[in-house]
Amino acid sequence: MGGFFKRRDRDGRERWWLAITGKGNKERVLPATAELMVELARYRQHYDLPALPYLHEPTPLLLPIGGLHRPMTRGGVHLIVKQVFENAIDHLTSTGEPRERAAERLRQASAHWLRHTAGSHMMDGQVDLRYVRDNLGHASISTTSQYLHADDDDRHRATESGLKLNW
Repeated sequence: MGGFFKRRDRDGRERWWLAITGKGNKERVLPATAELMVELARYRQHYDLPALPYLHEPTPLLLPIGGLHRPMTRGGVHLIVKQVFENAIDHLTSTGEPRERAAERLRQASAHWLRHTAGSHMMDGQVDLRYVRDNLGHASISTTSQYLHADDDDRHRATESGLKLNW
């Protein structure tokens, strides 16, 4: 939790940020949205912690189920993510045939899939490509360009409706 900190923006408003260490032991700073901070406060209060973290707080960001204040392992996070996907698959398959395709997609899901989904949602939400690159920690904008699905979809629809040959 000690990676959270506040910084004033140009308008004087305090904004939350999160410093993390990612792949290649590289540190980067991510925007912590107001929505995230509300959910973090709920999570922390569940564990009888103050609503907001403080700089250099030693409490781990992910606490193991059971409430012990020690870091959750990478394997533990993986198991929880896989269980959430399994629960969603069970729900989808219980609703019948129309949902089988979605269930099949979820069977291939992983924690990295969530990262890709976040990148795609940022792009669909018109977040500047440079910001998505920085948030995902990509060295190259060309790596981030793989998340441009919405633009391709819009381009395809526009081309199809605007380029009719009427054969």
